[in-house]
Amino acid sequence: MINKEDYICTTPFSYTEIHDKNQFLCCPSWLSVDIWDGNSIESSFLSKKSKQVRESILDGSYKYCDEVVCPYLSGLKRGTLSPRFVKKNKKTIKHYTKPQQIKIVNFCFDRSCNFQCPSCRQGLINYYGKDRDGVEKKLKEINNVLSDKINTIYLSGSADPFYSKSFRKFLQEFKASKFPNMYRIHIHTNGSLWTQSMWDTMKEVQPYIRTCEVSIDASKQDTYENKTRIGGKWNILLENLKFITKIKTIEWYCFSFVVQDTNYTEMYDFYKMIEEYFKDRKVRWEVKLTQIVNWDTFTDEQFKLKTVHDSEHKEHKNFLSELDKVNDLPNIVHNFSHLIKYQKRII
Repeated sequence: MINKEDYICTTPFSYTEIHDKNQFLCCPSWLSVDIWDGNSIESSFLSKKSKQVRESILDGSYKYCDEVVCPYLSGLKRGTLSPRFVKKNKKTIKHYTKPQQIKIVNFCFDRSCNFQCPSCRQGLINYYGKDRDGVEKKLKEINNVLSDKINTIYLSGSADPFYSKSFRKFLQEFKASKFPNMYRIHIHTNGSLWTQSMWDTMKEVQPYIRTCEVSIDASKQDTYENKTRIGGKWNILLENLKFITKIKTIEWYCFSFVVQDTNYTEMYDFYKMIEEYFKDRKVRWEVKLTQIVNWDTFTDEQFKLKTVHDSEHKEHKNFLSELDKVNDLPNIVHNFSHLIKYQKRII
């Protein structure tokens, strides 16, 4: 076990996640303080609420963070130290006490997606009219005010960047000269539209797309198409993965799996499926298993049925058995550490 008080999580000091009407300094499921001040992305990042969050990191309390849901704080309990943490000492405290600036932006302000995944939404969402105008307004601030500061963009934490009209256009019309400090663009997608032909429409941005996350949540066609990824086609996904896993600019891959009652028995098979894509390629990759979160898509009773990680769930023991199959495999990240006893292991 690693003591969180000895480390500073650097994320809230440089990262901001922008939603339609909210703004955060981390994934809101992990750190739920809404810092939006009603004015601008930049002023919200420098707001009083933001300062209070950062102070809670520096004093070691992490009082605004959910240590169970956050896979990185949870990972400290299993002895796993993420690169996002830095050792606390006089030098790092002095550095992170100074006024900070936005370097990493997560585009979560367009929920348009071609899927209707029950863990995320209750129906098909595609932004038009005023909703689309709101997206364009935020993109304008990013392009005209923040572009010379940003070095990393996550696109997108809210939907699919290849389906969203505005996000797709941003990628297709990206100009490197406008983002002089840009190092990396991280793509988070369901993978269904990431084809060679789509990739060819965004030539200038390609060198910056160094990392990606593909959300899948299944290892079987029936589960994928009828339970976790409504609107998805299994065969299209598998074909696209052949292309995606061979893109030369990508240095790190993540394949995410939201664990729930309808898919938890597929965790091991999912891992083996992903492993197969990299048997002939030396590149960093991981499988990320996470607890399902209720984003107001389930009633309380429905959600109880989904949470197999809950000790009171009727299938909890079976879940623990399935978790045991994958827990010690290489390239596995999960936020179920509170359910298992670990020996110290730093990577």
